[in-house]
Amino acid sequence: MKKLMVGVFLTMGLVCYMVIGLAGPVPAADERLAIGTASTGGTWYPLGGGVANMINKYVKGYYAAAHPSGASIENIRAIVKKQDALSLSMPDTAFQAYHGLESFSGKAVKELRGLMSTYPIDIQFFVLADSAIMTIKDLKGKKVAVGAPGSGTEAMARYVLKVYHLTYDDINEQFLSATESAQAIKDGNVDAVITTLGTPAPALMDLATQRNIRFIDIEPGVGEKINKDFPAYFPTTIPAGTYKGQDKPHHTLAWMGIFVVHQDMSETLAYDILKAVLDHKDELDKIHAQFKKINIENAVKGMPIPWHPGAQKFYKEKGTLK
Repeated sequence: MKKLMVGVFLTMGLVCYMVIGLAGPVPAADERLAIGTASTGGTWYPLGGGVANMINKYVKGYYAAAHPSGASIENIRAIVKKQDALSLSMPDTAFQAYHGLESFSGKAVKELRGLMSTYPIDIQFFVLADSAIMTIKDLKGKKVAVGAPGSGTEAMARYVLKVYHLTYDDINEQFLSATESAQAIKDGNVDAVITTLGTPAPALMDLATQRNIRFIDIEPGVGEKINKDFPAYFPTTIPAGTYKGQDKPHHTLAWMGIFVVHQDMSETLAYDILKAVLDHKDELDKIHAQFKKINIENAVKGMPIPWHPGAQKFYKEKGTLK
């Protein structure tokens, strides 16, 4: 009996050895990539999730997952600490981080690199159609909605006003969100509105059906000068007819939400992420209407920090970056 049991154990041992030998070494787990976005209520969170899914599907050896965050400043700090592999940011915040300005004063993030721009957000100056305000300089002494305090809209409003030699000392600034601003001008509580929204913006489409509005241009020459001084903002044109009663093109500025990475990300990984996303863009388009504006041309617009070498290689191959 003992001999039989010994034989059984030996046989089982040999089988286990053969199974282990044929299976080979257990492969290492995929490297995890965290993607910083913003709150779950905006478009950045589903965008990060869509990019994560495409990495998981098309980039071998990596597992990506998006997570909500406090957006730009928090995301950049997570890149510095290498807690996130890639993150979304407003371009002006990335510019400030790279150059050690504002919230990053004295702590320049020189290791920050650009991967991809996403879709444009337009700044729009508008008044009621019968207003005597015809140019941005005419805002002097007027009650102007400039965006929520500390928002990207408000920062952009201050920048553009400064170009026209205006400050908050010259206007009666009202810190209102886009929805609040639309209501305020409809009720006659402000003379003009400055807002940044994706085009066409539902808030403005609704307003234009109730009030006749008129847009105030940032002249193309001024827009080009701003872009030269501050690449985060670039000239754009909102076509005539975009909004009810808009009978001519609106010349203005736009900025792009951008994906940023650490300079230590490998060139191959950065290249492969872009290839996964931009070569299969139709999959991203199904998630949100705004994502249809993400394309190889827009991907290189408005980047205010140095490109990652992997991004440079990808865009040069595509012919969109010299």
